[in-house]
Amino acid sequence: MKIAVFGAGGVGGYLGGLLAQSHHDTTFIARGEHLRAIKTNGLQVKSVHGDFHIQPARATDDPGKVGSVDYVLVGVKHFQLQEAASMMKPLIGEATTVVPLQNGVDAHDILISVLGPDDVIGGFTRMVTMIEAPGIIRQPSMIREVFVGELNKTKSERCQRIVDAWTDCGVIAVQPEDITIPMWTKYLFIAAYGGVSSLAQVSAGELLGCPESRELLIRAMEEIEALAKAKRIELAPDVVPAAVRTLENFEPATTSSTQRDVASGRPFELEAFSGKVVRLGQEMGVPTPVHEMLYALLKPQLIRSIS
Repeated sequence: MKIAVFGAGGVGGYLGGLLAQSHHDTTFIARGEHLRAIKTNGLQVKSVHGDFHIQPARATDDPGKVGSVDYVLVGVKHFQLQEAASMMKPLIGEATTVVPLQNGVDAHDILISVLGPDDVIGGFTRMVTMIEAPGIIRQPSMIREVFVGELNKTKSERCQRIVDAWTDCGVIAVQPEDITIPMWTKYLFIAAYGGVSSLAQVSAGELLGCPESRELLIRAMEEIEALAKAKRIELAPDVVPAAVRTLENFEPATTSSTQRDVASGRPFELEAFSGKVVRLGQEMGVPTPVHEMLYALLKPQLIRSIS
């Protein structure tokens, strides 16, 4: 398969690197020092599942030099999607499938608004990855899962091909019949935990150990559950207790990626998380007071990070 990884950061670099290692024709689209390091030294991956090094690695900052591909793996941050969608048009051919790998529940909608509905499927990941240094990806978690699926709730050969490719690499890859269910299940967890932890600026163990912050986290999750119900997305009846149990099983010192971004002054995915919850709540008449508070108190830090 011919694959372009648009955004070769933690997620894109790792999942694309696995495919490149398995001899798929893979090009990494990156920029800056990260791109220069990949061109010079290849793409190095440090993983609990085994280190590997793609050398030489095909990399560029110009999608026009790549041409049309079978799959575009979209690994940019959610807030970069609109710009990225326009830039990836040279990669789209008659049989291209665009696979979003972002957090949130509307990455596919943003891509469709620019590229149209035919080429875009739904997708997201469950894993921990990061750029350790230019040209070096670190993947420290045992969990490495990818979900891809058609947005019309059918199964397809194009989804299965990329699922099989990742499965062959050892990743747990799934094509659910209705991708919105696992997508919203993850969203309930990550949007609530990301927002509450970013304000609290404490570890998962400390957050859960404080009755007031634990209750606030649960209420934030319940607001997203109510939105899903209003949209007729059939989440599991125990989705909130299960999400809390998931966090309880984390190492007590764990922090969320959003929390780390806020603490370091980097741009973060507020609009995809609490911002989206608030907007959907307003559209659908579902109260979201916890996320309104999270959004209002975190937005000044987002403005500072991009100014």
